[in-house]
Amino acid sequence: MNILGREVSTKVIAVVAGVMLLAALLPALSNTPTREVTLVAKGLAFYLESDLSTPNPTLEVKAGERLRVVLRNQDRGMTHDFAVPAVDAVSKNINWNESGEVVFDVPDTPGTYEYVCRPHSLMMRGMIRVH
Repeated sequence: MNILGREVSTKVIAVVAGVMLLAALLPALSNTPTREVTLVAKGLAFYLESDLSTPNPTLEVKAGERLRVVLRNQDRGMTHDFAVPAVDAVSKNINWNESGEVVFDVPDTPGTYEYVCRPHSLMMRGMIRVH
């Protein structure tokens, strides 16, 4: 093989190796949630944005998935947050007419995990059911 052929071969191998490395690292580098849930805080309860009739709904999720929870506060004069103590996930405090979010990895172990609004945990609490 001549020198030009070796240079091309070396460059092709380097490009292929780089692409393979990038493909292997991409899932680990990605913080993109696999699922998003929007909750509305009103009347000292959580509601799914798509179902404002069921207070403090049970959220059904898959073990190990990444979840982004967006909380919209519609409780005038109240500050709320969203916390999942089992995974140490908590949003910032959210004032009336504001939104906040928290992104976390759902536990790998199936089961039921609690979510709460820490300032109003006696009333604003629900369950995350992990399958």
